Amino acid sequence: MIGAEFKKQIAKSFGQEMRKLGFKGTGLQYFQETEDFLFAVYIELGRWGGHCTAGFAVHPKEIKKDSEGKLNLKKLKIYEYEFKMGLSKHSKEQWWKYTDEEKINHQTLSEILQLIKTKTFPVFDLFRSKPNLLELFKVSDLKDFYKVCKKKAGITIDTTETRFAWALAIYFERKNLSKAKQFAKYGLSDLEEDDTFFGRRDFKRILLR
Repeated sequence: MIGAEFKKQIAKSFGQEMRKLGFKGTGLQYFQETEDFLFAVYIELGRWGGHCTAGFAVHPKEIKKDSEGKLNLKKLKIYEYEFKMGLSKHSKEQWWKYTDEEKINHQTLSEILQLIKTKTFPVFDLFRSKPNLLELFKVSDLKDFYKVCKKKAGITIDTTETRFAWALAIYFERKNLSKAKQFAKYGLSDLEEDDTFFGRRDFKRILLR
């Protein structure tokens, strides 16, 4: 079966379920927005056909640029979201096969939706809570970032500790400058002299404030 036919079979049901849960979107991509964050849930077809994956993403509105330049938060693509996560226990993507049988494909969709409800929404709730998930992180947590992230959120974020330090420095810059400087200092100390990481300038700028 080609991907377009599989998408046609499941898109309506996927959309109905996601709209019931308060998301807006079309096709296999759905979105939700809060005062501080953008949330996304998606199903993505494999490049070579025959299988699909699913995941979710969170983007803090305080982060208005990335390595490619300024971001348009009103039209942000999922690949541009700062924090991307999969539905498996690890950051590695989980794949599902689709077939020529619509009934089986809907069973696959049901499995994906169940994982979205059990894996995704608890993480979204952590970002919505007061204090939110980002505010629970301390600089010392970055030394064992993946383990601490798994403990705090139950998931692994597809990023590096340096990039995460940058994201937190930017996130806290207006909210808590002292904390922003702590993450900036850590991030800068984690870079080699010849490291071309785009956030180096932000680390230095924040530390000079």
